[in-house]
Amino acid sequence: MRILHISSARIDYPGGTERVIWEFAKRQAKKNEVTILQTNLYQEKENFLKEEIREGVKVITCQNKLFLGGFGFSPEFIKRLKSIWQEFDIIHIHGHGRFASTYSLNFLHGRKPIIYSAQGFFHQKNIIKETYDLIFGHLLRNANFCTALTELEVDHLKKKFKVNSEKILLLPGGIDLNKFNRFSASGIKSFKKKFNLNGKTILYVGRIHESKGLQFVIDAISKIDCKLLIVGRDAGYKSRLKEKIQNKNMVEKVIFAEGLTDEQVILAYRSSDAFVLFSEWEGFGLVVIEAMAAELPVVASDRGALPYLVKNGINGYLSRNKQDLEMNIKLALKRNKKIIKNAKIFSKQFEWDNLSRTLYKTYEKAINTSKKR
Repeated sequence: MRILHISSARIDYPGGTERVIWEFAKRQAKKNEVTILQTNLYQEKENFLKEEIREGVKVITCQNKLFLGGFGFSPEFIKRLKSIWQEFDIIHIHGHGRFASTYSLNFLHGRKPIIYSAQGFFHQKNIIKETYDLIFGHLLRNANFCTALTELEVDHLKKKFKVNSEKILLLPGGIDLNKFNRFSASGIKSFKKKFNLNGKTILYVGRIHESKGLQFVIDAISKIDCKLLIVGRDAGYKSRLKEKIQNKNMVEKVIFAEGLTDEQVILAYRSSDAFVLFSEWEGFGLVVIEAMAAELPVVASDRGALPYLVKNGINGYLSRNKQDLEMNIKLALKRNKKIIKNAKIFSKQFEWDNLSRTLYKTYEKAINTSKKR
């Protein structure tokens, strides 16, 4: 099968959508011809290769010309898509409310079988998003199938965009369970020494962005005997966060770790005692599943899709406000064995290989349905 994935941001970008695309693409490439067509939205100042091969996947990157509040615009993407679309059996479009996905949904309608994955981009209501959905929302019905990360997204597709339930596939993000077992005691000891992780440590993995609620986590741990390890790239908020940390005299309590390898990220999980994600919104929250697999008690906000993953007092702790957050961090650091066990069991349903097989069957169904038209 010849598969084309479309993304507005590069797979190098530290986001959940980009990780999902890459995890599926590299597995598919073992037995199929797979290409990723992407723009460099959000990374316009970074160098990149126009074309490259990664683990059997052909990656084509087009220059994004206009940012437009994160929507993007790329004439080069238009030209490239028009030149290659006929080469593929199925086209999988990722990300809602971005130029590359919107243009592709419109251009490819009736030309090729399409799978559409919003990947958690159905955020809170605001005038810009509401206007976009009003103008372009009908394009979602151009897809043969739409995938949804959670039941929340399934409901959104059906009610807001009038997508037939038979065309919706529940397909969450995934994890590689095996990699969480590939670590050593000496590796953990070395990691802790490198980042001075003596005593209790609570971990955050993800972009350093205001919407992730790290400013509230810092407030919450100010009187708790623990350290906060922040693993991830700056998304425009790190300087403000550092200023807050300095003003609260917490420089030694908050540690930043950027540019870690995959192996080092696993060591970060294994070197910590609990995990926190007090985000104002999450379309899914893949790092929560990773933390559960790594046997870390999870403290999460009760926003977006997180309550579909974290069941309060059963496999983690949900926090409605800053008071809950502080209390739940204290509980998580006690490492309740039953909660850790329940979380580990829950994480097993999100294995990448199983999800990839499910997606491939949907590709086949979409292709066969298109042939009958």
